[in-house]
Amino acid sequence: MSDLGLLNRLAGLMVVYIAMLVPFCTIIMRGFHERVPVALEEAAQVDGASRLQAMVRVILPVMLPGVAATFIFAFVQVWNELFLAITFIDSEDAKTVPVAMNSFITQYDIDWGSMAAATVVSVVPTLVLFAAIRRYIVEGLTAGAVKG
Repeated sequence: MSDLGLLNRLAGLMVVYIAMLVPFCTIIMRGFHERVPVALEEAAQVDGASRLQAMVRVILPVMLPGVAATFIFAFVQVWNELFLAITFIDSEDAKTVPVAMNSFITQYDIDWGSMAAATVVSVVPTLVLFAAIRRYIVEGLTAGAVKG
């Protein structure tokens, strides 16, 4: 990271997070993709859609609950990650929320009031995201729960 000039930069942290989450998201999305019948894509192509159009107009809407569930898992993982952020970010300008909250813990004291306030504020983006895509999350998490 130092040789690439990505230390103390959010871009460097993004590269690490992407490298860390791509395998997880690929495995999760593969499970959702396997549940989509091939006949849907074939029917769209028979109706004149190209392979890309079939993917965008037919397959992607069917997989939207899986995409939403995978996105929320990845978002929560990155939003709450502390260890890598402490390792790669040192400057005040690029600190993530967990790193900033960690600064309330000193050698001999913990600023509990500031820590509690920061915790409440840091939960807001996650709650907004969950509220915005809750329908897709429920569909995505329950997909495959009933066999048959």
